[in-house]
Amino acid sequence: MDALSRGPLVGAFHPLKIALSTAIIVLGFGAVYLSTLIFERQEMLAKVSRYNVAWSAGQGVNEFLRLRQRVSELAAGEGSKQEAQLRLDIVKNRLELFRSGEFQPFVLEADDRRRTVESLSHFLHRAEMLIEQVENPATATAILSEMVPLEGDLIGLAAEANNYGGQQVARDQQELLQLHWTFSALAWGLVLCTFVLIVLLERRNRLLIQTQQKLHALNATLVQTSEDLEKANSAAHAANDELITQNRLFDTALHNMSQGLCMFGEDRQLIVSNRRLATMYGLSPESLRPGSTLEDITRLTVHAGICSRDSAENIHSEQLSLIARKKRGTLLQELSDGRMISILHQPMNNEGWVATYDDITERHHAETQMVHMARHDALTDLPNRILLRDRMVSELARCQRHQRSAAVFCLDLDHFKNVNDTLGHSMGDRLLREVAARIAILVRREDTVARLGGDEFVILQADVTQPADVDQLAQRILEVLSEPYELEGHQVVIGVSVGVAVTSGVSDDPDTLLKHADLALYRAKEDGRGTYRFFQPEMDARLQRRRTIELDLRAADFDQEFDVVFQPIVNIHTLQVTTLEALLRWPGCRHGPVKTEEIIAIAEDTGLIVNLGEWVLERACRAAANLPGELNFAVNLSPTQFMRGDVVEMVSRVLAATGFPANRLELEVTETLLLEDSQRSSCALRDLRALGVRISLDDFGTGYSSLGYLRKYTVDKIKIDRSFVEQISTNQDHMAIVHAIVSLAHALGMKTTAEGIETEDQLEIVRATGCDEVQGYLFSPPKSLADVTDFLGNRRSKSAAA
Repeated sequence: MDALSRGPLVGAFHPLKIALSTAIIVLGFGAVYLSTLIFERQEMLAKVSRYNVAWSAGQGVNEFLRLRQRVSELAAGEGSKQEAQLRLDIVKNRLELFRSGEFQPFVLEADDRRRTVESLSHFLHRAEMLIEQVENPATATAILSEMVPLEGDLIGLAAEANNYGGQQVARDQQELLQLHWTFSALAWGLVLCTFVLIVLLERRNRLLIQTQQKLHALNATLVQTSEDLEKANSAAHAANDELITQNRLFDTALHNMSQGLCMFGEDRQLIVSNRRLATMYGLSPESLRPGSTLEDITRLTVHAGICSRDSAENIHSEQLSLIARKKRGTLLQELSDGRMISILHQPMNNEGWVATYDDITERHHAETQMVHMARHDALTDLPNRILLRDRMVSELARCQRHQRSAAVFCLDLDHFKNVNDTLGHSMGDRLLREVAARIAILVRREDTVARLGGDEFVILQADVTQPADVDQLAQRILEVLSEPYELEGHQVVIGVSVGVAVTSGVSDDPDTLLKHADLALYRAKEDGRGTYRFFQPEMDARLQRRRTIELDLRAADFDQEFDVVFQPIVNIHTLQVTTLEALLRWPGCRHGPVKTEEIIAIAEDTGLIVNLGEWVLERACRAAANLPGELNFAVNLSPTQFMRGDVVEMVSRVLAATGFPANRLELEVTETLLLEDSQRSSCALRDLRALGVRISLDDFGTGYSSLGYLRKYTVDKIKIDRSFVEQISTNQDHMAIVHAIVSLAHALGMKTTAEGIETEDQLEIVRATGCDEVQGYLFSPPKSLADVTDFLGNRRSKSAAA
């Protein structure tokens, strides 16, 4: 503005001085006086620069408010430090203007103005020190708090500067008016000078008007700026209130979390934590003060006794590892009171981290229980197959490393099913728990006892140094488990069969070892139960043969592959054939001859005996149509047929389909069926006899013979097993047994049949015991239907000829 106002006047004043030189000579005093006045006007023009005081003050306030706005944005988490730095530098520049030029007299004119400028200087010095941390909301808020009182002082300074400029303009206008009248008085002598001066003054007035207009515009701008500042101030207050509300909500949420929380800065010092963390570790909230280190908190937890030193140091070490690697991770810490804490470590971008602490005690216990249940038997709490296999893997690896052996025992309880059937499953479960307890007493701590299901147990004997140790344990198992059990007033006696497999030291694996022990168990059962057997390599071959036969049996067409042969039963006195026993043969087996006993055993294990037994009964009944009407037919029934099928309904159906009379049918059952002592078997035998069918007790004397069975289950005939007949001519005990059986049967109103008669001596001895019937190769081996028809025809012819 100074250059704009002075430039044109200076250019016009030079020719005027030449024009007025003559008038100055004539009117020397007037010229001197006029020159003096013009000189004073030039000084006054120079003073126009003072009018810039208001503009400078307004610009300073504007820049101060812009600086405040940038700091407010940073306090709210927005804006940038660079913008705030720029505004701070501009305000510093304005401060220099306040201290120099025409503004300095204005400032020094009043003490309050001087204090305002000094306060601004002190604030800028303070802000210069804090500007590097202005992105921290707390720092920005501190700067704002210092700016608030200074803001009003600066606005007041701007207003005073504005008034100051206006007063200067008013005084100058008054002086110009006085000059106008003075120059008018001298107009007669100085017309030309007056005209020139009037022109110059007019031009100067126009410049002053323009200056005044600019000052008015500046004043309007200042007013608008003031209004904007008011709005900005209101917005800042609203933002501050919102920030306070947000902080309050954050504080409420932080301290009401179900999890403990702490945040550490890049300097590894605590920034914030919540009350839940302190409560979780038994600490006071005041002890977790900002600035604490992770090491401080670790020491506090140990000192509080909430966790052991080892536990705290381990967690601290793992956290330091995560911090160093800037990795996210979850840690588990068990406290002294048994609680389990899950610690989630989450790194932040600024080298700090956040950790949350969750009490997962109940969930951990539930998971532990689930893991335990998944690896243990629910009834006995013994390891199950999964845990057993894991321990076998570990033990076998240890055996290979240390050149030692281990043994696996497969145990199967004998007659356990009888307990379930007679006393109920709850009693059976209790018996299993008693068995588990007895086994646990027999083994060492390093051994493993497992239950695989049902009545099957497995023992893993670890670190076997002497083969005798395995034998000794097997014998102890037989002795201890066979002792009577007292169950709620019931004395229960069971047996146990044991299969043993010992590691070979070469390529041992759990599955193979269990398989070998199971094969040995199967052999122990075949050998009469109540014993133990060690695995032998040939057992595997027998198993493979059995599996092959089982597959063939499942796929077999009974009518095409099987056949029924008949062996005569002879009256010991008349030697007449009274009965034909139907026996099963499998000539169509692709793997060669198979013994009938083997076929029956596999069929019983697989359940195929139900269909196969019905097929044999039907073939026997249909064969009777081609034979004399006075002959009876005997057919064997398996205990499995009684357990898995409706025997009475099956027999009734076959008799109805074939038209065979029930009174000519004799069904042979074994002592095993009677031993089951089940209501189902008892009812089935009673219903069969009600049909008119006769019941024979086969292989009597080889099983668990009991007079109680004979009294409870009424049978029509007892068949004496061939094992007693084979040595009857050389073994007096066998002859006595046969004689006792015959006497017992006759006393009970039953007939007797001796099996396995092969010599005349045997026949005569058996006849002497009073036996009713005999059966064996002495009379005829089992024959096909055609051959037995011829056999019967020949015997009738011989009888007629005699």
